[in-house]
Amino acid sequence: MPRERPARRSLPGPAGQAWIAEAGAVLLAHGCPADADPPRIRSSHLRAGFAVHLAHVTALRHGLAARPVGSWQQADLGAALGDAPGRDWVVHGLALGTRHADEENTT
Repeated sequence: MPRERPARRSLPGPAGQAWIAEAGAVLLAHGCPADADPPRIRSSHLRAGFAVHLAHVTALRHGLAARPVGSWQQADLGAALGDAPGRDWVVHGLALGTRHADEENTT
């Protein structure tokens, strides 16, 4: 029998960055569970940031407008998608295909 999933909640938006809704796609990098030990938290957040950085550089090299997204506050991706809360926190993001190409794509 399939397990019932709680109703979806929406993610809080990035602070003061309503332009993200106009992006063609958004890459979300998430960290580890909230109850992880400090070394795991640091490691997962650094790896997530590095992955977003590589995606940003790759997008720009291919001529795609891309813009980092910051200031995620209490963005619990897992809970928003109906999973247990406190497990999948959004820690970095990258908007692809933004309307801010003149600011972001300098190649």
